[in-house]
Amino acid sequence: MKSIRTLPILSLITAGLLALFGVSCSSTDKSGSTYFTNVKYYNLDLEKAVITTDRMVQFEQKHYLHGAISKEEQRSREGHYYTFAWSTTDTSSPAVLRFEYRQKETGPTVQTVELPVDDVRKNNRSTVSIIGEAYHTLGPVRSWRVSILRNGEVVAQDQSYLWE
Repeated sequence: MKSIRTLPILSLITAGLLALFGVSCSSTDKSGSTYFTNVKYYNLDLEKAVITTDRMVQFEQKHYLHGAISKEEQRSREGHYYTFAWSTTDTSSPAVLRFEYRQKETGPTVQTVELPVDDVRKNNRSTVSIIGEAYHTLGPVRSWRVSILRNGEVVAQDQSYLWE
């Protein structure tokens, strides 16, 4: 009989703990009005081409090489491609995506690429490419940080693990 009476109490405690942990594990901090939703990275290196039967992986490489016929054209497409998906509730003013990065041969020197985004929507996608001579001369990107700026103020930011 005791186990029957404790069963509802244990069930309530278990349900409460599951609800508590389930909510805390699935929530993400989107307290700001602008935030990054996804960062996609692709390294196109023809010497280390992935040989696979997976058509999606094959498509990605072909996508970045589309239209490059000669070896020189293909070499100019080698490098790092970053696609940043970000969302905002404020679509009234333009924004700037700032990509700061360090490459193998630049050491601690930070290089910057800024992309103006005039047509800001609720869901946005911005792409940055470090390819061609910048990639072959200075080496691969070792660390990076990306920011969304509004009126010169950083409103959202994300970074690689190695960024200091």
